[in-house]
Amino acid sequence: MRNRISRMASGLLAFAGLVGLAGGALTGCSSPTQIDRIESRTPPVSFQTYAWGTEVLSADTGAPAQLVELDTELRQTLGALLQSRGYRQVQGVDNAQMVVDYQIAVVEEEFAGDPTNESWDAQFDSNAQSGVVELPSRTGAPRVTLSVGIGPQNAMPIWGGSATKLMVRPEDKNERQRILNKAIGELLQDLPPAS
Repeated sequence: MRNRISRMASGLLAFAGLVGLAGGALTGCSSPTQIDRIESRTPPVSFQTYAWGTEVLSADTGAPAQLVELDTELRQTLGALLQSRGYRQVQGVDNAQMVVDYQIAVVEEEFAGDPTNESWDAQFDSNAQSGVVELPSRTGAPRVTLSVGIGPQNAMPIWGGSATKLMVRPEDKNERQRILNKAIGELLQDLPPAS
């Protein structure tokens, strides 16, 4: 399952980078959360226990402080949602009925013009003629991209997916928590209560 989440996240990060360059920067500060849920071919099963399949990021692993903080917040948000639905965390994937894997990344928004085509840059120029698209003032805002998968060990995830959202104020813990709560809630909306 971890390989599936890694492949899904790698593809998602590449896609998010392209979206950030091609169109994500044009959506402005009120961009919606992009949600892509797992469409499992396996019927949902009932379970009561879970274990983390992903190691906690720490400064010791060489991860940037921002990612360490987001990793901690994502794990807390996921854990709280699972606990609110009656699931119990156990130590070790061998002792769990389901494994929870996740990844989180921050994609910095960048916008590059085309030096060989002035008309390309003109569409983002505030002095350009009317009727053309203008780049929003907060194009440097990063996007948080996360993926979550819940399923049996060494099998495809049954619940989860990926989400991407523009983070206007990454330093604001309340904004980060709001984004994580919304994304996790939407990704796991079909997760039934523990049996």
